[in-house]
Amino acid sequence: MRTFARILLWLAFAVYGVAAFAILFLGTRGGRFPYDSVWEYMKYSVNLIPFKTIWGYVTDVMTKRWMLGLAVKNVLGNFILFYPMGIFLPCLFKKARTVKKTLLIALCTILSVEVVQLVFRLGIFDIDDLILNIAGWILGFFTLAIPFVRKCAVKLHFWEE
Repeated sequence: MRTFARILLWLAFAVYGVAAFAILFLGTRGGRFPYDSVWEYMKYSVNLIPFKTIWGYVTDVMTKRWMLGLAVKNVLGNFILFYPMGIFLPCLFKKARTVKKTLLIALCTILSVEVVQLVFRLGIFDIDDLILNIAGWILGFFTLAIPFVRKCAVKLHFWEE
């Protein structure tokens, strides 16, 4: 039963990984600008000011109600996208069960995603995306600290105490 549970967990992780890859790299996020140099593209495709994009959505929604759907999709989408990773990695890898390691892995992974999106012009490098993605990942990690969730993970052989 334990082996079957681990196989199911790895399978679910693989499906999540493919879906996340498709969302992050195969969609039409950010548009493409083939005629600009990478440096030109980077000038208007990098946001290093924390909460600038999020605040922009808040102010847009206040004046333009039709922006609500886009704002919710982008803010919650960025938060939710990496939530499962915060659960999968500690369940699959014992070494990823500390806050410090989880945070380091999250930061490296999400920073890499943002850089790849920028270099290949698949989106913008947005510090707000980084913040929301890491917050989702960490919330997923702390979900495993909820006694009921931890008990279920142990019972399903996803977690060993």
